[in-house]
Amino acid sequence: MYRVPHFGPALVIAHRGGALLAPENSWESFENCDRLGFNLVESDAHLTSDGRVVLIHDPVLERVSDGFGPVALHTWDELQEVTINGSARGPVLLEDVLSSFPNLHLNLDAKEEQVWKPMVDVIRAHDATDRVLIASFDSARLRRVRRYAPELQTSMGQMEVARLFLTTQTAIIKRQGRVPLPKRGIVAAQVPLNFGKIPLVTKRFVATAHRLGVAVHVWTLNEPEEIVTALDMGVDGIITDHPVLAKEIIEARGRM
Repeated sequence: MYRVPHFGPALVIAHRGGALLAPENSWESFENCDRLGFNLVESDAHLTSDGRVVLIHDPVLERVSDGFGPVALHTWDELQEVTINGSARGPVLLEDVLSSFPNLHLNLDAKEEQVWKPMVDVIRAHDATDRVLIASFDSARLRRVRRYAPELQTSMGQMEVARLFLTTQTAIIKRQGRVPLPKRGIVAAQVPLNFGKIPLVTKRFVATAHRLGVAVHVWTLNEPEEIVTALDMGVDGIITDHPVLAKEIIEARGRM
């Protein structure tokens, strides 16, 4: 799904299905990405009370829909009575996206501990391990994913990113920095431009990641200035709510 070194223009990864172009993580957002040719789509996974993997960002329904309460306390049948804000439909199942949009490659954030194993099982059942990357802030959760499904690609968790940053800052060799290598299933560091006031994504950070065989994807960039800044650092991918804008900027730079 992701390769380093990445040749050609930076990749555009539609955050929550391109949340500034269609309701986030809605059926319309996946249709829109498929129609416009944005085949790299970031989404988020939670588990219903009856074990179905739903693509929704928040652990509760209030912000994103007309529903109420935690996703984990609802059955899938109950969630079909809910409507996603701005959409004509309710929440979306991972299995339906995998079967309905075979051209889409998914960057899935396992938002809770309970969801990662059912999520992997759905991915395997749909023979989609070659088009899914699993992400999480939780490094321990990602280690469990790698042990259970070594065939899947993953991103770095927060602790792994911290070690990569330390390696970058102190020029420690990779073994001393305890940075996990791609042979363990890690293919990307997915990070913000800055950690508070500290610049995280620099040319040195990107170069260090590339020496380890790891791509750098930066989130969530929606303003032209920050997209250009990330591209100037040599990043491999832009995670954005506005994939059309990111694509236009990347293409314009290619013509310069």
